[in-house]
Amino acid sequence: MGSRFVNLLARSCNGGPRHFSLHRMNPANLFHPTRSAVPAVQPLADAPLPPPALSFGWPGKKGELAWMNFMAFGRTGNNFLAVDQIGRTFFYDTDSRSLRTGMPMMCKPIMDPISIAVGDSLYVMSGNPGPSPGKHCFQALIHGRLPASDTNDWSWYSLQPPPPFVNDIPRFHEDEVKSSCGDVPAPYEIGAYTVVGESQIWVSTAGAGTYSYDTVSGAWSKVGNWSLPFRGRAEYIPEHNLWFGFTPNNLQLCTSDLTASSEVRPPVLQNMWTDVVRPKNWTLRDASLVPLGSGKVCIARFFVTHSDNFEDMSAYKKRENFAVLEGVEVLKAGWAHLRMVKHKSERYVFGRDLVIPL
Repeated sequence: MGSRFVNLLARSCNGGPRHFSLHRMNPANLFHPTRSAVPAVQPLADAPLPPPALSFGWPGKKGELAWMNFMAFGRTGNNFLAVDQIGRTFFYDTDSRSLRTGMPMMCKPIMDPISIAVGDSLYVMSGNPGPSPGKHCFQALIHGRLPASDTNDWSWYSLQPPPPFVNDIPRFHEDEVKSSCGDVPAPYEIGAYTVVGESQIWVSTAGAGTYSYDTVSGAWSKVGNWSLPFRGRAEYIPEHNLWFGFTPNNLQLCTSDLTASSEVRPPVLQNMWTDVVRPKNWTLRDASLVPLGSGKVCIARFFVTHSDNFEDMSAYKKRENFAVLEGVEVLKAGWAHLRMVKHKSERYVFGRDLVIPL
């Protein structure tokens, strides 16, 4: 079963009160009723941004260091968590449209995490643990019986040991290439991650290859010295028994069969589809994939307009952030090949507000 909604989050950057707002799009609007109704040329249509389903005020006072992380949650990714800079956790149930504020706090807040759902549980890891990852760099939110109680509820757990790949990365000199944060060498960054099977979380770093964490046994193991051929989170699509994601360099949609890999044989790309032609002043920032079931997916790409004249402040102030959602149907086209049918594409303009994928 796939997601019933595409969730986009916006962080206000328009000079007013700082806040976050959640916008929910119905992906059914991105598909024609039948494949025979799909026109040869797919125009890009501007769509009105739906009103926020929920808004969060900025979690700190002016001048204080503050942030919020938002994480898709649940088997279909329709629910989500919000966690602030002191570890307060808020759970939004999209089915009941209710916000639970009395959730347990994280063991320790993680500033720039990756998060991945396995079953009903959520696993959260520092996206850039560095050479000294710390005790609480890997945590899980699990629903179960509380210690010394007959009550079932959510609890945060600090998972030990921490990711072992930090010990397999050679020490780098300070003049080596830094990460986007500029505080630790790039080889410690988790460049790609996904779920394999029912219980394994695979994570890749440039410096140590790919490791697997088994959520049942709690054990880490080395998968290979190679990196996953994706950027960010890859999604398993059971209809094709393949993992779908985006290429690391130019964010093109691609697939790979991770089960065909071994310690000495890295996974290879089997399909890759190029992006549509777009105006030169559109800069692609990020992309995400939302599985919808029955071979249908929603591709979300996030852009910002730019000007070649860096001294033109008026052009800088007029830049816009927007998301382009595209409904795509992936069909079998012979052995080991797939065909992509593009349905509708819609653009949602957020102005100066920064749109964040969930």
